[in-house]
Amino acid sequence: MEPSKATSVNSRAEELFVQLFCEAFGPEKTENLQVQYPCVDIYGRHRYIDFALESPESKIAIEIDGETYHNPSKVSENKYADDLLKQNSLIYDNWKVYRWIYSQLEKQPEKVKDELITFLGTSPMFKAFEADLPVQMGQTIELRDYQQEAIDNLKKMREDGKTIALLYHATGVGKTITAATDAKAVGGRTLFLVNALKLASQAKETFAKVWPEATLGEYTGSQKDMTQTVIFATVQSISKDLEKFSPTDFDYLIVDECHHAAANTCNRYRLYRCNAAANTYQKIFTYFHPKFILGLTATPERSDGEDMLELFQNVAHKMDLKTAVERGVLVPIRCIRVKTNIDLTDVRINGIKYNSQDLESKLFIPERNQLIVDTYLKYVNGKKTVIFCASVDHAAEIAKLLRDSGVKAEAVSGRDRVEVREKILKDYETGSTNVLCACDLLNEGWDSPHTTVLFMARPTMSKTIYLQQLGRGTRRCPGKEDLLVVDFVDNANMFNMPYSLHRVLDIAKYQPMAYVLAPENKRKLDQDMLFQGEKPEAWLDVPIDVSDYEIIDLFNWQNSVKDMISQIEFVRMVDVQSETVERYIKDGKVKPDLSIPFGDKRMFHYFREESIRNIAKQYGWDLITPQNMADKFMKFIETMDMSYSYKPVLLKAIYEYMDTSGRVALPDVVDYFIDFYEDRRAHGMIAEKSTSIYQKGGYTRKDVEKNILSNPFKRFEDMRFLMRCKDVETIEVNPIIFRKLTREDWLHIVNACDKSLEKYYLRLKK
Repeated sequence: MEPSKATSVNSRAEELFVQLFCEAFGPEKTENLQVQYPCVDIYGRHRYIDFALESPESKIAIEIDGETYHNPSKVSENKYADDLLKQNSLIYDNWKVYRWIYSQLEKQPEKVKDELITFLGTSPMFKAFEADLPVQMGQTIELRDYQQEAIDNLKKMREDGKTIALLYHATGVGKTITAATDAKAVGGRTLFLVNALKLASQAKETFAKVWPEATLGEYTGSQKDMTQTVIFATVQSISKDLEKFSPTDFDYLIVDECHHAAANTCNRYRLYRCNAAANTYQKIFTYFHPKFILGLTATPERSDGEDMLELFQNVAHKMDLKTAVERGVLVPIRCIRVKTNIDLTDVRINGIKYNSQDLESKLFIPERNQLIVDTYLKYVNGKKTVIFCASVDHAAEIAKLLRDSGVKAEAVSGRDRVEVREKILKDYETGSTNVLCACDLLNEGWDSPHTTVLFMARPTMSKTIYLQQLGRGTRRCPGKEDLLVVDFVDNANMFNMPYSLHRVLDIAKYQPMAYVLAPENKRKLDQDMLFQGEKPEAWLDVPIDVSDYEIIDLFNWQNSVKDMISQIEFVRMVDVQSETVERYIKDGKVKPDLSIPFGDKRMFHYFREESIRNIAKQYGWDLITPQNMADKFMKFIETMDMSYSYKPVLLKAIYEYMDTSGRVALPDVVDYFIDFYEDRRAHGMIAEKSTSIYQKGGYTRKDVEKNILSNPFKRFEDMRFLMRCKDVETIEVNPIIFRKLTREDWLHIVNACDKSLEKYYLRLKK
């Protein structure tokens, strides 16, 4: 059998996008990209977003290959209308939607990167992955023991005089029920804050079941209830109308997904743009004076490194995946690692994904596929199993091989018609099918309590995807003792190592069939049997040596760089140009603490903060911090080196046209440049050096814009003095600097620019 044909243009486009995203923000940011993220349109139909992100400000949908206009030669009318419906539904549900087509990614990569930075910010913060625990079947409002513990803890905190707390419960274990029960116990009026309209409705439904006596209302864009016992409000809506409420209107304030609110302080070095969303939350917290504030989250660690406990000072209760299994909320998990002879060492990576062409050429071979089938037949024949495959075609091939071996197996994918897909899933639930082979479709949004085995036959560098896949089998079910995870382990190097159960959970010791996660009593009983060379009774049919064990290399570059500073950030911390830092690294004068290879001949470099301090000291580079940034800006202007006249002209243009926030429209800057240099030419003066477009003449407005952004602006941007705003056509003085500058400072800046220009042109005449 030959390998399946490599990827379509669409997958190539997606790979190109991830590559450009990686180059714009660094590979450490790519793990927050959610690939093929499920959503629902306004008619209730299931859709998928090519890439989804969540920033502290908003949810972001990125569509690749989408058309921004109707071109019948490229896309059918029905397809175009369907794309518009999905896009409009996302916007209705408070998503920001950005779209690029394949030709842009291929032919205009620098422009796409510039647009990404413009839309998402120079150093964006993205939400860390939420542990994906499935909602338990037959969920009732009756409290589980851990929920009651949380409520008891909250009561004790209030008795001890505490007024704020954090509830860290993983997705699917009922933190909203816990919050509603506690709010009911406290009584009085409650404000429930959410950052999306849909979440307000969901929380309202839960409160109606838990607290039926309370009157419930919404304060959102379309609805303005104010007098009910519990108000469910979007942060955006209520922050605009705070004066309509009294500061003492609410006794209890609940903040859903409170990791958004935790970015209340600025990282000393990594700040480029103050977080507007966090400021909005702070505005609300400052205005209202409730008796108690409760933060709800499934994400205790933020991707930006901010500590949530700085705001939510006390953890009332914690229920993560490990705890949920140990407490019996989810089933215990065993593991078998099946090693293959497939070598992924040379497979290219782009941050979160393997290059699909490279991966397919390695994986889609008869030997590996047969190994998957043989493992099922040999180890777990007859057990309810989901096999996660590398692609839709790969899933179809594995299902066919299993059927040829007498196994009731089916492949399921997003390519299937809805009715076909639903029948396949129903047959699996009823027992007509024993094995489901899937790629992305079952990552989230579906799970079956009857599933007892998961085959991880798809190498992935995304922790998100792996945990989502794991969540498809962790639900409890009568007669289900545990979940067996079979990891297919291909050979790889330290930088493109795929995730496995042990790497995800950071557990180095592997013993075949032993519990990886389990309640302590089960784990101890299991270990006692293994020490005696016995196999657990439930798995006597598994032909493995239970006494074997190995130590797994848990090196994870994503974790390694979390506390490090990227080269991109390094440049913004020192008063030297990005080209200088790049040259010093290339020449070996600056040695990164960690270098990560990506793609063909591309490296991303990372530094410890101490290393940057030492490097700056060694070469006499000043560190730029929010505290000294304005002073550095003024000093830079007074002493600026000038190969051309562009820097002072840019500053004079900004002063001439900027608004009260330090923003200036780029077309106005272009006009200023043209007027300045053409006026010099009209008066018989030298405009610039002979190599400059302003001296040669015959240039266009686009030429001027390109000149501004590539020469003077880039230098200011590298030092974080200026930045492109979310509006593509706007330049902005860094707010940290702008807030500190007085009118006298600006007059001094203009005067310094005039003197610099005078000296420059005198030098040019000689």
